[in-house]
Amino acid sequence: MRMFTKLGPGLAATVILLGCGSGETPGVAGGAAKPAAAPRKAQPGGLVSPNMVSAVSGTRTGPAAVQLKFELRERPEAGQPLDIDVVILPASALLDRLSGKVEAGDGLELAEGAQIAPTERPVEGTPIRHSIKVLPKRDGMFTVNAVVSVDSAGQSWSQSFSIPVIVAAGLPEVPAKPSSTAATTKPATR
Repeated sequence: MRMFTKLGPGLAATVILLGCGSGETPGVAGGAAKPAAAPRKAQPGGLVSPNMVSAVSGTRTGPAAVQLKFELRERPEAGQPLDIDVVILPASALLDRLSGKVEAGDGLELAEGAQIAPTERPVEGTPIRHSIKVLPKRDGMFTVNAVVSVDSAGQSWSQSFSIPVIVAAGLPEVPAKPSSTAATTKPATR
């Protein structure tokens, strides 16, 4: 929590709340048609790290069909590359194709991971993994934005997500106070 101290308690609390989603998988709105085949479900090997949090879901066209979770691999520092692990969780068995793009906001340089590779017939609940590498240019609060595009039953829509990245120098280490007995004892003189 030391990295939040320069931002103020109100802003730090807001960022923490925004970075932590409800954990619910958004469903498909409205009365969806019945699938022709049995729905595909997540396989046992499709586990998501318990350290991942939900990205902030923004604008979307069409029904919410995916959830995006992320995890920062290390503490963000200005001038140091930062790896971000991303997982996209399809929330419907009716998706034909999923793809996306990633952009870094002001203060961040996107070094790797600008395109989320297309996935044909993604399996509901099975994680689609993606890695992003950014280079923070300075201290501050920044965002990485991802837009996930989905095709299903001849229709296309997209959903945007924001990943908050807080870059702040930690507080300097405070030297330990001398003990009261050491402070009252005067050094011997010769």
